[in-house]
Amino acid sequence: MKLLLENINHRCQYVYMRTVVIRKPKNNSLVAQLIALDEAFAGAQSSEELQFDLSALNFCFPLLILPISAYINDARSGFVVSRDCQIKSYLDTVGFPGGIDSVTEFNAKIQADKTYVPISRLKRDRGVERERLETQFLKKIEQVVSDVPVATNALCYPVTELVGNIFEHSKKDEGYIFAQFYPKVNSLDICIVDCGRGLARAYKDEKGLNLTDEQAIAEALKGNSTKSNIERGYGVRTSKRVVCEGLGGEFVMVSGSSAFVAKNGDQFAADLQNINWRGVIIAYRIPRPTGSIDISP
Repeated sequence: MKLLLENINHRCQYVYMRTVVIRKPKNNSLVAQLIALDEAFAGAQSSEELQFDLSALNFCFPLLILPISAYINDARSGFVVSRDCQIKSYLDTVGFPGGIDSVTEFNAKIQADKTYVPISRLKRDRGVERERLETQFLKKIEQVVSDVPVATNALCYPVTELVGNIFEHSKKDEGYIFAQFYPKVNSLDICIVDCGRGLARAYKDEKGLNLTDEQAIAEALKGNSTKSNIERGYGVRTSKRVVCEGLGGEFVMVSGSSAFVAKNGDQFAADLQNINWRGVIIAYRIPRPTGSIDISP
């Protein structure tokens, strides 16, 4: 597709982007969303500028939409939706693809009766504002999902830890987070994404370990940090435990060309056919809490 863009000298130039069609997932599961995401990157080169066509979608979940949003911003890519696309207004409403990066924008976007928490773009150099935005994000999740005060820590812990990992390990100055609650099935989806160096590169840079993407994910899930401070490794491991054991949810983690999935007591690693994600994608789905949640070790 030929797009007319304006360069830094304010002169118009034509840029050709290959169009990739985002196919409708076969079902609503996290695995189906991951498969649809992987298929979208068939034949793509690293950081290739792409034009994502979302017109075929009639519904979308954070695991499919947020990585595309992050990729568009990181790789200077674009997207199109047809005028009659069923998700067009929804994408506009949640801030796709640019997201919001301030509390003022966040408060203007959210509405008390809505079940989404808009795409939030967290930036390292905006420390205080980033923390305030993260706090507002968590408050909205609590408002939307749980009227059980004793479940608050279980809801907030994974978000706080996994967002913190972006700035601890990714060597990237920004990350993304997006959430959607589904009242009909009483479940919450959250996705957290960065386009940094990925886990295998982090272990190589920080500890001199030569690991495959699958091995690097396994190390992170064991609690083995890429940093010298041993306490820093527990975030991913404990977050996965809180999601799966404490909240009875599902957990997906992607880095490079490997994925880890935990669901219904089972867990497995899978090689992705097309994605080689320069960073980390984490998504999870949890049922609405109805009582106290124990997140102690």
